[in-house]
Amino acid sequence: MDKPGPSKTRKVKDENRQFQEIWTEKYFFVWSHNKVVCLICKNSVAIAKEYNVKRHYETQHPTFTKFTGELRKQKMLSLKRELIGQQAMFTKPIQDSETATEVSYEISRMIAKRSRPFNDGDFVKECIEIAAKKMCPEAAKKFEKIQLNRMNIQRRIISLSGNIAEQLNEKIKIIEFFSLALDESTDIN
Repeated sequence: MDKPGPSKTRKVKDENRQFQEIWTEKYFFVWSHNKVVCLICKNSVAIAKEYNVKRHYETQHPTFTKFTGELRKQKMLSLKRELIGQQAMFTKPIQDSETATEVSYEISRMIAKRSRPFNDGDFVKECIEIAAKKMCPEAAKKFEKIQLNRMNIQRRIISLSGNIAEQLNEKIKIIEFFSLALDESTDIN
């Protein structure tokens, strides 16, 4: 009976393939978000090896071989700026949306802390929008994204209370002793 030897199948992760900076000048490719991306058509290549990059460039973009010297560098830089601009266009709205959600949670927490009715969220939003239009009209649209209606406030408070309960349960698991301080109540009921 033969002993099984080392596996002879090739694995991409074992081959240590990495993007080469020279590919940017030669083939208009860059390393972006853990992918090798073509600056011309914005497509990515499955495996980062020169053969794949070269084949894509020669078959999909043969007209770009006419760019040489300084003209080629200028074209490459302009395509790089374009790619960065497109990527930034998608990340900015996501950041604005996340910020609006964080603000909504903070306001919900304040409403719960002060035992205010959930409908106060609508009033708070109106106040914020008026202040934003007067003080910074260029950013007023961002304030409109904050969700402060009654149902959102309710869901946020439930989420916050669930998180607090979860944190307390985790801390209770690790403590050995605790003390309680009780005070006499003057409530008739």
